[in-house]
Amino acid sequence: MNALNEALVTAHARSVNVLTVNNPSPDFSGPGVSALQSIANVVFAIVLTLGVIGGLIAAGFIVVGHISSNGRVQKMGIVGVVSCVAGVAVAAGIAGLINWGQSLHVA
Repeated sequence: MNALNEALVTAHARSVNVLTVNNPSPDFSGPGVSALQSIANVVFAIVLTLGVIGGLIAAGFIVVGHISSNGRVQKMGIVGVVSCVAGVAVAAGIAGLINWGQSLHVA
């Protein structure tokens, strides 16, 4: 019974060492972060503008497909709207990630 307990303790200790992940501490206060922030803001503005225009065009395809009973055009309009929303969400997430990184005061 003692050998079994020692084997279990050893196996547990080894699995804990394998499953332990060091917590990284990135430093976002370096040079160029403000330039990166301004680039992200410009990219987000462009993506938002193109996303709205693309969403309106895709919504038009949905309407035209519905009126003409063309399911293929309607489905492509739905795909276009979903793509525009996803593109804007990704662009917004990048800007938020940069803001979060600047607020970390790690060093």
